[in-house]
Amino acid sequence: MKKTLIAIALVAIMSSCGTSRKVVKTAEVPAVAEPEQPRENLIQAAAAIAQPNVISVAEAIEIFENPERTANIMRQHDYLLKTNYEVYRLDKFPKMYYKNCRLAKLLTATQYSDYPKPMKKGVSSYVAFKDGAIIITVFNDQAYQNLLDQIIALQFNLDMAGNEDIYVKGARRIACHRAGRSVRIE
Repeated sequence: MKKTLIAIALVAIMSSCGTSRKVVKTAEVPAVAEPEQPRENLIQAAAAIAQPNVISVAEAIEIFENPERTANIMRQHDYLLKTNYEVYRLDKFPKMYYKNCRLAKLLTATQYSDYPKPMKKGVSSYVAFKDGAIIITVFNDQAYQNLLDQIIALQFNLDMAGNEDIYVKGARRIACHRAGRSVRIE
């Protein structure tokens, strides 16, 4: 009985090795450009995937276009404001909004030893305003990936890959720094 099963298995293996396959070439279909979606649909699509406890990329772009809405948008997400936040010899931010973070040690009356640090509870993030840019920094990979997904949903195209991946749509540029988990919108 065993010899019969082994013989059948060998015949099946040998016959499958010698089978011929037909290759059918299909004609290539030229790519058709998709019609551009209305801006409202893009914003809704990005908002649908955005985390509710971190500012969305669409909201940051809205702040660029309507700076008077900054306080309302940040209040919706429960961000706290720190003005003139200066990291000793590194950076100075006229406005720094932070959430689920603790500010670094204060070295002088106006200078801090480092950037804000995450807390254990909740999604920690901060939003810094500097030289015509808004920098959104998160402290975990899932939140960073969510920001990238929003950028793609808003139909930004990767212009240049590197240490910072630069996404472009019209005149708007977004630089994504994976190691620092930050997104800079210009």
